[in-house]
Amino acid sequence: MASRGSDFATSPAEGTEEDRLVRYGTSMFGGRPTFTLVRRETDSGGEWTLHELLPREQAEARRDRLERDGRSLSITPVEDLVSDIAGDDLLSKLDGWTWDEWAGAKVARLDPTRVRALQDVVREAIEGTPGDSSEVLTGGAGFVFLPETAGVRLAVAFRGVKPIQRIDRMRSLARGVARMSDEECYYWYAKCRSPSSPNGEKALRVLLTDHIK
Repeated sequence: MASRGSDFATSPAEGTEEDRLVRYGTSMFGGRPTFTLVRRETDSGGEWTLHELLPREQAEARRDRLERDGRSLSITPVEDLVSDIAGDDLLSKLDGWTWDEWAGAKVARLDPTRVRALQDVVREAIEGTPGDSSEVLTGGAGFVFLPETAGVRLAVAFRGVKPIQRIDRMRSLARGVARMSDEECYYWYAKCRSPSSPNGEKALRVLLTDHIK
């Protein structure tokens, strides 16, 4: 995941330093969130987009590594990820953190069919996380920041389900990810996005859906 060697100033919305550090768990960046999940409405229903949040230099370095291996990575300034949803209240809705020189590295965007298949695993992953998650679960447009453990679990589910066409296989993968320990999720997310492991996502799908014929 993120490098331990970086030190970035933050601006908490409220509370003590201790409050800020525990808000999103054990993030290596001083307690700030490391993923965001955005929901937007389309003519066919809601779609979800998951991004991992990184200092811009780290996001660009990851993109460069992937491009050398013939793969791609879309990165976007954090404010731009949610500006159309947050509107004039953008800064207050960014939970008080400063996001200059930070970017979102896109994990995956899911269409309405895949959104429905992953509804339960997403609900379980973000239950009890800071902020109001109702908008990204029940309809309309909205976004929620996620702690690293929840974001990694969703990243595994999103990357795994993206190319699947059959609903029963989508649901099987979702159930499998929901049963994983945090350690297993970290392992599979690293494997799915590593330039040295181009077949990581395929291996995940075989593990969780190959029993369905």
